[in-house]
Amino acid sequence: MHKYFFAGLFFILAAIGCSPALHPLYRDFKHNHSNSPPLRQIELALMEAGWELTDSPSPNAVSTVEREIRNWFLYKVVVQVEVVPVGSQHVRLFVHPYRVYVTGFRSKIPFLKPGIRRRIVHDIDRAFESHNLIEIGTDMSRDRIRTR
Repeated sequence: MHKYFFAGLFFILAAIGCSPALHPLYRDFKHNHSNSPPLRQIELALMEAGWELTDSPSPNAVSTVEREIRNWFLYKVVVQVEVVPVGSQHVRLFVHPYRVYVTGFRSKIPFLKPGIRRRIVHDIDRAFESHNLIEIGTDMSRDRIRTR
């Protein structure tokens, strides 16, 4: 009885310790412009980070063309980013990652894995910072700081 309990406990702890770090599909940025989001600066920053812009479904948002991040044998990972205003002094960067299988079927990736995050967010953060858009994280990261 005890050996199975400890073996099961060890397996659970090992699985928790080996789980990947997952990040949400968005992050917030603060801007110092008067009551309207700096859409032109956002467009310039995204182009500096290597993204091609496309028409956005909303007049207050900026969207990019899908970009291939990884190509595995059975599927490739493509990502599109979108920036929308949130309140009067913030914008939110949404990341839309998908797996596109060789059959043409698409499935949404629910979280950013560290490899995808590094390939997308790092360049955008630097470009946004150069245009006075300061990264303030996600709701979850801000909640961790507030509760300390």
